[in-house]
Amino acid sequence: MVSGGRGSSSRHLDRLQATAPCFYHHALGKVERAASRYPTPDGVTGRTGDHVCNRYGSGFGSGYQDRINNEQFAFPVDAEKLDGRLTAGEIVLTVEIDEEAKAFPLGVIGDSAVNSEVGSEPIVVFTASRGRSVAAFSRAVNGDILTFSRQDDDLFIDNETGSAWDFAGRAVDGPLAGVHLNRVSSRRAFWFSVAITFPGIEIHNP
Repeated sequence: MVSGGRGSSSRHLDRLQATAPCFYHHALGKVERAASRYPTPDGVTGRTGDHVCNRYGSGFGSGYQDRINNEQFAFPVDAEKLDGRLTAGEIVLTVEIDEEAKAFPLGVIGDSAVNSEVGSEPIVVFTASRGRSVAAFSRAVNGDILTFSRQDDDLFIDNETGSAWDFAGRAVDGPLAGVHLNRVSSRRAFWFSVAITFPGIEIHNP
Protein backbone atom coordinates (compact mmCIF):
# COMPACT_ATOMS: atom_id res chain seq x y z
CA MET A 1 0.00 0.00 0.00
CA VAL A 2 1.25 3.49 -0.90
CA SER A 3 0.77 6.12 1.76
CA GLY A 4 2.16 9.51 2.71
CA GLY A 5 3.78 11.17 -0.33
CA ARG A 6 5.53 9.45 -3.22
CA GLY A 7 6.52 5.84 -2.49
CA SER A 8 9.12 3.76 -4.30
CA SER A 9 6.43 2.12 -6.49
CA SER A 10 5.37 5.53 -7.79
CA ARG A 11 8.97 6.48 -8.55
CA HIS A 12 9.49 3.25 -10.46
CA LEU A 13 6.39 3.95 -12.57
CA ASP A 14 7.68 7.45 -13.38
CA ARG A 15 11.01 6.04 -14.49
CA LEU A 16 9.41 3.27 -16.52
CA GLN A 17 7.13 5.57 -18.50
CA ALA A 18 9.91 8.07 -19.18
CA THR A 19 12.62 5.69 -20.28
CA ALA A 20 10.61 2.99 -22.08
CA PRO A 21 7.32 4.50 -23.33
CA CYS A 22 6.31 1.52 -25.52
CA PHE A 23 6.83 -1.03 -22.75
CA TYR A 24 5.12 1.29 -20.30
CA HIS A 25 2.02 1.46 -22.50
CA HIS A 26 1.84 -2.35 -22.47
CA ALA A 27 2.25 -2.44 -18.70
CA LEU A 28 -0.25 0.36 -18.10
CA GLY A 29 -3.21 -2.00 -18.53
CA LYS A 30 -2.00 -4.15 -15.67
CA VAL A 31 -1.61 -1.06 -13.49
CA GLU A 32 -5.14 0.09 -14.31
CA ARG A 33 -6.60 -3.35 -13.53
CA ALA A 34 -4.94 -3.22 -10.14
CA ALA A 35 -6.06 0.35 -9.45
CA SER A 36 -9.16 -0.72 -7.56
CA ARG A 37 -7.01 -2.72 -5.16
CA TYR A 38 -4.39 -0.05 -4.40
CA PRO A 39 -4.54 3.69 -3.64
CA THR A 40 -3.71 6.10 -6.46
CA PRO A 41 -0.13 7.42 -6.04
CA ASP A 42 0.13 11.10 -5.16
CA GLY A 43 0.50 13.20 -8.31
CA VAL A 44 -1.09 10.64 -10.68
CA THR A 45 -4.54 12.10 -11.24
CA GLY A 46 -6.15 14.64 -13.55
CA ARG A 47 -5.35 14.99 -17.25
CA THR A 48 -4.71 12.23 -19.73
CA GLY A 49 -4.36 11.74 -23.49
CA ASP A 50 -3.48 9.38 -26.30
CA HIS A 51 -0.24 7.45 -26.52
CA VAL A 52 1.62 6.66 -29.73
CA CYS A 53 4.88 4.72 -30.08
CA ASN A 54 6.65 5.89 -33.24
CA ARG A 55 10.19 5.27 -34.43
CA TYR A 56 12.55 6.55 -31.78
CA GLY A 57 14.38 9.84 -32.21
CA SER A 58 17.09 10.75 -29.69
CA GLY A 59 16.11 7.58 -27.87
CA PHE A 60 12.40 8.41 -27.54
CA GLY A 61 9.38 8.28 -29.84
CA SER A 62 9.19 11.64 -31.65
CA GLY A 63 5.39 11.51 -31.94
CA TYR A 64 5.15 10.60 -28.28
CA GLN A 65 7.41 13.52 -27.36
CA ASP A 66 5.19 15.96 -29.28
CA ARG A 67 2.16 14.74 -27.38
CA ILE A 68 3.97 15.10 -24.08
CA ASN A 69 4.91 18.68 -25.01
CA ASN A 70 1.19 19.31 -25.53
CA GLU A 71 0.53 17.72 -22.12
CA GLN A 72 -1.35 14.79 -23.68
CA PHE A 73 -0.26 12.05 -21.32
CA ALA A 74 -0.85 8.31 -21.59
CA PHE A 75 -2.02 8.25 -17.98
CA PRO A 76 -3.50 10.73 -15.49
CA VAL A 77 -1.04 13.41 -14.34
CA ASP A 78 -1.71 16.10 -11.75
CA ALA A 79 -1.24 19.44 -13.53
CA GLU A 80 -0.10 21.03 -10.28
CA LYS A 81 2.91 18.70 -10.25
CA LEU A 82 4.20 19.97 -13.62
CA ASP A 83 7.06 22.47 -13.81
CA GLY A 84 6.94 25.13 -16.51
CA ARG A 85 10.66 25.90 -16.44
CA LEU A 86 11.03 23.43 -19.33
CA THR A 87 8.52 21.95 -21.76
CA ALA A 88 7.01 18.70 -20.51
CA GLY A 89 8.64 16.63 -23.27
CA GLU A 90 12.13 18.10 -22.99
CA ILE A 91 14.61 15.26 -22.66
CA VAL A 92 16.95 15.75 -19.71
CA LEU A 93 19.72 13.81 -18.07
CA THR A 94 19.23 13.68 -14.31
CA VAL A 95 22.36 13.14 -12.22
CA GLU A 96 21.75 11.91 -8.67
CA ILE A 97 24.41 11.86 -5.94
CA ASP A 98 23.35 11.04 -2.39
CA GLU A 99 20.31 13.25 -1.73
CA GLU A 100 21.19 15.81 -4.41
CA ALA A 101 20.05 15.89 -8.04
CA LYS A 102 20.47 18.15 -11.06
CA ALA A 103 18.78 18.09 -14.47
CA PHE A 104 20.72 18.69 -17.68
CA PRO A 105 18.48 19.61 -20.67
CA LEU A 106 20.05 17.72 -23.58
CA GLY A 107 18.48 19.93 -26.24
CA VAL A 108 20.15 22.99 -24.71
CA ILE A 109 23.51 21.36 -24.01
CA GLY A 110 24.05 19.91 -27.49
CA ASP A 111 27.22 17.90 -28.08
CA SER A 112 29.70 18.95 -25.43
CA ALA A 113 31.49 18.27 -22.17
CA VAL A 114 29.55 19.95 -19.37
CA ASN A 115 31.56 20.65 -16.22
CA SER A 116 29.28 21.09 -13.23
CA GLU A 117 28.64 20.09 -9.62
CA VAL A 118 25.89 18.07 -7.98
CA GLY A 119 25.90 18.92 -4.32
CA SER A 120 29.59 19.00 -3.45
CA GLU A 121 30.60 16.50 -6.14
CA PRO A 122 32.32 17.90 -9.27
CA ILE A 123 30.93 16.05 -12.28
CA VAL A 124 31.15 16.11 -16.06
CA VAL A 125 28.46 15.15 -18.56
CA PHE A 126 29.63 13.90 -21.96
CA THR A 127 27.11 14.23 -24.79
CA ALA A 128 27.38 13.25 -28.45
CA SER A 129 25.27 12.39 -31.49
CA ARG A 130 22.71 15.13 -30.69
CA GLY A 131 21.99 13.78 -27.24
CA ARG A 132 21.63 10.15 -28.26
CA SER A 133 24.80 9.31 -26.33
CA VAL A 134 25.18 10.62 -22.78
CA ALA A 135 27.39 9.70 -19.82
CA ALA A 136 28.16 11.28 -16.45
CA PHE A 137 31.31 10.96 -14.35
CA SER A 138 33.04 12.43 -11.31
CA ARG A 139 35.76 14.94 -12.24
CA ALA A 140 37.85 14.01 -9.20
CA VAL A 141 40.99 12.08 -10.20
CA ASN A 142 43.82 11.30 -7.79
CA GLY A 143 42.87 14.19 -5.53
CA ASP A 144 42.65 16.70 -8.39
CA ILE A 145 39.58 18.19 -10.07
CA LEU A 146 39.71 18.05 -13.86
CA THR A 147 37.82 20.21 -16.34
CA PHE A 148 36.94 18.85 -19.75
CA SER A 149 36.28 20.06 -23.26
CA ARG A 150 34.96 18.14 -26.25
CA GLN A 151 37.37 17.40 -29.07
CA ASP A 152 35.03 15.35 -31.28
CA ASP A 153 32.28 12.74 -30.95
CA ASP A 154 34.71 10.17 -29.61
CA LEU A 155 37.25 12.12 -27.53
CA PHE A 156 37.33 14.69 -24.74
CA ILE A 157 40.38 16.55 -23.39
CA ASP A 158 41.06 17.55 -19.81
CA ASN A 159 42.50 21.05 -19.48
CA GLU A 160 44.83 20.19 -16.62
CA THR A 161 46.96 17.44 -18.21
CA GLY A 162 45.91 17.44 -21.85
CA SER A 163 44.99 13.77 -21.62
CA ALA A 164 42.44 12.43 -24.12
CA TRP A 165 39.39 10.57 -22.76
CA ASP A 166 36.92 8.35 -24.57
CA PHE A 167 33.15 8.29 -24.07
CA ALA A 168 33.47 5.50 -21.51
CA GLY A 169 35.50 7.80 -19.24
CA ARG A 170 38.85 6.15 -19.94
CA ALA A 171 42.01 8.15 -20.63
CA VAL A 172 43.39 6.79 -23.91
CA ASP A 173 46.33 9.16 -24.38
CA GLY A 174 48.45 11.59 -22.38
CA PRO A 175 49.82 11.61 -18.83
CA LEU A 176 46.68 9.96 -17.39
CA ALA A 177 46.43 7.19 -20.01
CA GLY A 178 44.76 4.12 -18.50
CA VAL A 179 42.95 6.03 -15.74
CA HIS A 180 39.16 5.62 -15.53
CA LEU A 181 36.71 8.27 -14.37
CA ASN A 182 34.18 7.10 -11.79
CA ARG A 183 30.63 6.97 -13.13
CA VAL A 184 27.86 8.73 -11.23
CA SER A 185 24.20 7.76 -11.15
CA SER A 186 22.25 9.25 -14.05
CA ARG A 187 19.16 8.59 -16.13
CA ARG A 188 17.61 10.13 -19.23
CA ALA A 189 13.91 10.98 -19.05
CA PHE A 190 11.20 13.43 -20.06
CA TRP A 191 11.18 16.63 -18.02
CA PHE A 192 7.64 16.21 -16.69
CA SER A 193 8.61 12.87 -15.11
CA VAL A 194 11.73 14.36 -13.55
CA ALA A 195 9.80 17.38 -12.25
CA ILE A 196 7.24 15.11 -10.55
CA THR A 197 9.89 12.82 -9.09
CA PHE A 198 12.21 15.64 -7.94
CA PRO A 199 10.07 18.73 -7.17
CA GLY A 200 12.10 21.93 -7.51
CA ILE A 201 15.15 20.12 -8.92
CA GLU A 202 18.03 22.36 -9.96
CA ILE A 203 18.40 22.78 -13.73
CA HIS A 204 21.84 23.24 -15.27
CA ASN A 205 22.19 26.56 -17.08
CA PRO A 206 25.06 26.70 -19.62
